[in-house]
Amino acid sequence: MKLRLKILRGAYTVEKPEFKVFEVEVQKGMTFLRILQKIKEETDPSLSFRHFCRAGICGTCAILIDGFPRLACKEQVLSYALIKEEVTLEPLKGFPLLKDLVVDHEVFTEKMKKYKTWLLEGEEYSKITPTLHRKIERAADCILCYACQSYCPQVLEEDYAGPVIFAKLYRLIKDPRNAIRDERFIYALDKGHLYHCLSCNKCNNCCPTETKPADLIREIMVYTGKNEEVRS
Repeated sequence: MKLRLKILRGAYTVEKPEFKVFEVEVQKGMTFLRILQKIKEETDPSLSFRHFCRAGICGTCAILIDGFPRLACKEQVLSYALIKEEVTLEPLKGFPLLKDLVVDHEVFTEKMKKYKTWLLEGEEYSKITPTLHRKIERAADCILCYACQSYCPQVLEEDYAGPVIFAKLYRLIKDPRNAIRDERFIYALDKGHLYHCLSCNKCNNCCPTETKPADLIREIMVYTGKNEEVRS
């Protein structure tokens, strides 16, 4: 079965990237990552894209497939080829373009540093019980693929911290080792604009790991609402 792949080509030095069409032979079990590898190996060695684990764990291969963020290593090509003749592949939105389907993640790494989305050295050790672990494990499942970040309309339009940041911060609400909980959340509220979330659930819909960041954001809102001293 044949399928046309319309891939956005260009680099940060190119003023206006353009689409290039590749016709590929689709076989059962093929993922979009395998198709991209096949194009690079057999047709166009200059094609650039990210991949690493090829198992849906590292999140590096996230791209837009027909405008929707997905992991190229998990998405089956045949499911598209059966209902359409052409599929469009583009890089994630909201990130600086490096080349073709590759975007610069460093801008977001700096944002995570700004919000301190990890336990700091020196914070007290405290045992994490199985019950507590079950509460925070969903937030810990985030693989930093940035699919939700690229699909969130608020992130694309304003200085909103975004679902990935709040999913990471959610874990720190529950973690008893978090010694600067209020400081983190005052910053997140003031600079991250927590309450600008539209509750549109777009981040939930595109998350490949069922982290459901929109649900976590709503829980953070409940937390800050019950603890007015955090917001004052």
